[in-house]
Amino acid sequence: MNQLWLNKQNNPKCVLFFNGWGMDENAVSHLKAEDYDVLSCNDFSPLQEVEDLSQYQDLYLVAWSLGVWAAANTPNIAKLKFTKATAINGTLHPVHNQQGISPAVFAGTLSGWNERNRDKFNMRVFGGRSQYAEAAGRLSVRTVENQKAELASILQSVEAGVQTEFSFDCVLVGSGDLIFAPQNQLNSWQNKTRVVEMALPHFPFMNFQSWQEILDL
Repeated sequence: MNQLWLNKQNNPKCVLFFNGWGMDENAVSHLKAEDYDVLSCNDFSPLQEVEDLSQYQDLYLVAWSLGVWAAANTPNIAKLKFTKATAINGTLHPVHNQQGISPAVFAGTLSGWNERNRDKFNMRVFGGRSQYAEAAGRLSVRTVENQKAELASILQSVEAGVQTEFSFDCVLVGSGDLIFAPQNQLNSWQNKTRVVEMALPHFPFMNFQSWQEILDL
């Protein structure tokens, strides 16, 4: 698991961000950190403990897509005391017909992962052809092989029954999500936490300018 500080100024507040599958820091590099330190995690093959963050007065978790599952199953996540934990366009059951991505689609994405299919997938992530073109600078520079290995590792962990219960304080569901069906997200979070619905694609970050805007949800 990669851990990268996007901003580290010894601020008293910190955002711990769990990225989506296959992504890197380009996804959120445009977000203003302001008075937050920001630690980004990605490539969950395998999941590992997050470094010591006990020095912070306020610690915020933001998890997106498959990063929602990854955050909840990080080995030392229960030891971290969060002021607020926010999930975006993901669930705790990522391979599931009613609460995540269908097993058939998940397996098909893995088996067919190549350059051509990555372009098609990314177009769906960003919500369509025009949005995809506008978001070119947000694309990951990770290789197809690296992304495929990560997805295989996640699927193996999910199928092995690796699952830790974790409570999020707020969940953002994008009504235009073409990866995690919005209804499946709603099914998964119903009666469990506060849900905010917005007209967003699976990739939501083009609609935010700062981490503060996300934390204010």
